[in-house]
Amino acid sequence: MEDVDQRRSSTAPRYAGAVMLAVVAGHLLAEAATGSLATWQSWVIYALGTAVVIGGASAVDGLAGWVKRIRWGWVVFVAVLAALGVLVFFAAPPVLAYGRVLLLGCPQPAEVRVLTSQAALPAVQDVARQFELHTADGHHGCRTARLFVFAAPGDTGANALRSSWSSQALREVGPHPDVWLPDSTTETAEVVRRTDGIGSAVRVLQGESVAWSPVVLAMPAAVARDVASSSPEPWGELLAKVHGTGLPIGRPNPLTAIDGRLATYALYSSLDPAVVERRLEESTQLRPDAALVTTEQVLLRHNRTACAVKPCLTALYPSDTYRADYPVNLVEWDTQDASNLEARAPARAFQSWLSSQAGKTALNTAGLRPSKQAAGSEFREEHGVQAGPILDNDEAAPDLSEWPAFERKYDQAKRDGRIWLTLDASGSMTEQTATGESRFAVAVDGVRKALTQMGARDTYGLSVFSGSEVRPLVPLGRRDREAATTALEAVTPTGGTPLHQAILDSAARIGTDDADHVSAVIALTDGEDTTSPQTRADVAAALRDRPVRVFVVAVGDASCAAHALTTITDASGGECHDSTMDTLGDDLAALFRKLWGGAP
Repeated sequence: MEDVDQRRSSTAPRYAGAVMLAVVAGHLLAEAATGSLATWQSWVIYALGTAVVIGGASAVDGLAGWVKRIRWGWVVFVAVLAALGVLVFFAAPPVLAYGRVLLLGCPQPAEVRVLTSQAALPAVQDVARQFELHTADGHHGCRTARLFVFAAPGDTGANALRSSWSSQALREVGPHPDVWLPDSTTETAEVVRRTDGIGSAVRVLQGESVAWSPVVLAMPAAVARDVASSSPEPWGELLAKVHGTGLPIGRPNPLTAIDGRLATYALYSSLDPAVVERRLEESTQLRPDAALVTTEQVLLRHNRTACAVKPCLTALYPSDTYRADYPVNLVEWDTQDASNLEARAPARAFQSWLSSQAGKTALNTAGLRPSKQAAGSEFREEHGVQAGPILDNDEAAPDLSEWPAFERKYDQAKRDGRIWLTLDASGSMTEQTATGESRFAVAVDGVRKALTQMGARDTYGLSVFSGSEVRPLVPLGRRDREAATTALEAVTPTGGTPLHQAILDSAARIGTDDADHVSAVIALTDGEDTTSPQTRADVAAALRDRPVRVFVVAVGDASCAAHALTTITDASGGECHDSTMDTLGDDLAALFRKLWGGAP
């Protein structure tokens, strides 16, 4: 019996060794077939691993023989084997991984493509680098993810996602994104709705906002000290004050940039859209000699990196301002040529990390305010910002349903205005007013005031009517505001009032509305028509056939109701306004402002 046990124990190592060799041979063939053993370093590691496996089998057999010679042998054997198993389980992976790094270097990290806006690009790039460093912790200094951060101009990125990233988007924007980090959640909802359906090649998984940055007015520090008040003011009041300094005011296009859109929406709530559009110029560049609508993070980074004397610019925080809120959305592609299965896990890890304390610190350092956390040390006066601005708006942006009406207002307000002004120069305009000036002189002052509402692209023409003729003074075009005043100062009022003839003459000169222009005739008179060959009915019929709006401003002895002037204005879709010599300038300015803003 003893001989049998000895024979069994002597053959056990051989069986174990044979099994191990068979396993190693099979694995070796599999690795060679897949091309994993392509370098000499990989062969060295494989050989070392094989030696450890075979040596381990022999060691286990020797341990079994030693255990037989002591009391409670199998108990000790199992305990020691379990301890060795635990040790190998925890120690082998890092040791092998470290050995692989020493011999082969770091493995290729998974690439994650992150789409963001041009304004947020530098900040997101900084945050992405910090995440890459984070992934190297615990991996022997090897980064497990590489984030390629790129930007799309305006709303191009959102449009490309809605259309499942066409070949044109590949050429003009960049590769299929794995993460989409726009400036605002308002940009996300419509994209999610459009891509959430059967047959769509892309799924946008809407994520929460990880940071925010208020929309501010960046101003030269010296001017900001004179303009800023002790408490925040609304956008409308702030714009009026800054405009009064003569400082140019820039704003990104509100149809494509979230900061321009949010500021313009707030401005339209308190000012006439036409006024807003004539006080702002389209711009995205911070300048030392101009104000700019932008986000706080853009201004902070500019002051931190591009200023010799800090701060170059100071942020003014309107009380009714909105904010960019930076949601992190995951993007999944399922088509054969764009599948991103390998990038999804590191993309989710990036999304989670941004909500961790390390991620919030990185966001703060980049100039963004982390959600649900106070601003850090970067937010100080040296960088032109405040640590804790007080905002009246609880929501980051207006509801998505508000944007169609807003865009219509913007389109109307941006249309170039073409106005033909015809001015009564009949003898009755020589009568004196309560101030001692003639009616005509007051009218000239009113025209001068009204022309201050003219924008850079607006045009006007001017004529006067008296006796039996209409006399053009200033041809239609982009003229200096003073041209009208100079021409009118040479006019001597006299004769009758050919109002009907003047309206038809002006309508023929101005042209009709089109997609880029709004056209109108403004006739200012102090009395009823006395010398025209046309009747009111003739004028009304002619205007119905020629879609030009006519506005009549009645002063002095004239009256919209008494002289049936509304018969003419109603036929054209215009209006008749009764005014006084005291309010004529303001009334004309309001009318010009309305028309140059394209109001229907």
